[in-house]
Amino acid sequence: MRYYVKCKLDSQAREKLANSIRSGNLAKGQVFYEGMHAALRGATIDDMDIVHFIEVCYCLEGGLYPMAMESPTLREYFDLILEVKDARFRDKCTMECEACDCTRAIKLPGKPLIEKLNLVKDVLQERKIDSTRFLDIGRIVLNRRKQRQGIDALKNIVYECTSSKIKPIIAEAAISGLFAIFYDGEYFRIKNIPDTNEARQIFDKLGLSISDSVQSVKQNTKQSLAGSDTYSNIV
Repeated sequence: MRYYVKCKLDSQAREKLANSIRSGNLAKGQVFYEGMHAALRGATIDDMDIVHFIEVCYCLEGGLYPMAMESPTLREYFDLILEVKDARFRDKCTMECEACDCTRAIKLPGKPLIEKLNLVKDVLQERKIDSTRFLDIGRIVLNRRKQRQGIDALKNIVYECTSSKIKPIIAEAAISGLFAIFYDGEYFRIKNIPDTNEARQIFDKLGLSISDSVQSVKQNTKQSLAGSDTYSNIV
């Protein structure tokens, strides 16, 4: 899931947080390392010193409460975790969190946290698509008209990838079907692709591998807390 998180930042802790983000030591060695960096580098801070950010977290699907693994790290830098809530309605979720743009349009209140921490130059140097490890696809600007659906769209991309500058980035399985992200200067995606041998052969030609299947993603989630949640999207 993607969660909207609010944390209170003590003025005395700002330098500690800034140094940890700048050095890359924040959450180093943790499975959520890159996700937390992406979230905080895209965070805002309001006049009450409340930091607002959106972070991807799989704790619920793993049988824990939301942000359970991330919370101890957040408490090292923030006075208080004020709120953790779903960033969008779960019945609209397709479990594509790592490459989903569902939170793209959410406007966080306040000013950019990186400006308050004097990290603008440091962070902007890592904004390049090909080099950054801290990019949350769900928060970048996308051209909606370029987003496509189904296997026919995927077939067309094979030709476009060989005749233009379009580059395949990743492909994964989700509840609603296979999906893939391509980059042409303005990230776009293809989703709801049926999980068939034909589709996987096309991914192979593009140099993309998929470790899971749509059925395995559904099964794993049904066995987690998300599967028993009243508001779960699992079908």
